[in-house]
Amino acid sequence: MNSARNLSAWFLAAGLATVLVPSDASAKGYSCRNDKVVDAPMKLAVDQQSVDRLHLSAFGGSDKSGVVKPVSWTLYNAAGTAVSTFPQGLLVWVSSNMVKEANLEGLTAGATYTVGLTSADYCNNQVTVKQSFTAGEQALQVQDASAPDLSSPTTVQTGTTGSFTNITFSVTDDTGVRQLEVYINGTKTHDFGYHDGLAYRWWFDNYPDDNTLSTLEGPNYYLVYPTQYKGQLAFVEVVATDVYGNQTTTSNWLML
Repeated sequence: MNSARNLSAWFLAAGLATVLVPSDASAKGYSCRNDKVVDAPMKLAVDQQSVDRLHLSAFGGSDKSGVVKPVSWTLYNAAGTAVSTFPQGLLVWVSSNMVKEANLEGLTAGATYTVGLTSADYCNNQVTVKQSFTAGEQALQVQDASAPDLSSPTTVQTGTTGSFTNITFSVTDDTGVRQLEVYINGTKTHDFGYHDGLAYRWWFDNYPDDNTLSTLEGPNYYLVYPTQYKGQLAFVEVVATDVYGNQTTTSNWLML
């Protein structure tokens, strides 16, 4: 199975990473010579929305530079080992406010995890605060008869110059997506597997700070397809399976 440890890795490999440049002007002219720490780091809240899904929020924090912003989220297993970080790589051209609301799927019900939020000040001093929890602790007996909500695949031009053509679609589920497969003309080209202790699915809430939807916002996939299909009219099929085995299939003819 060709599963991705973090969905953002697909964005980065496709050249789709959004990058974050500080837009804060309050610290203009501020000297970092004697500023080596974040005075009060941002805090985090963990909301377990289903058997395996978390909604993570960053709030608070202060610094004498006038700037404190969220940088990234990290998931640790019960042994304290970092198993997934989001986003992967530097963010550019979007507001740091986008990072304040994150979503995570792929957890194992009953397993203990820790989430860490890294925040930074104007001088890029960074600090991480953590919170532990047990996944699905209140929902281990939940049964789900609803199949995933899966959109039909389409194509989209991505990259700063629109130089990448990707297959894109969105999928959500009441309890979480366990597996997602993509077929082109009957051949499997992508296979994402979660709930195996290795792969996790992240996305940021839609934050229209610049009236543009980032590839890291929303439960969306942006997939690079094999070059052999480029320039062809192809039949693309997507199959999504949730935690309880409910399945949805959508398809479309696409010019790749």
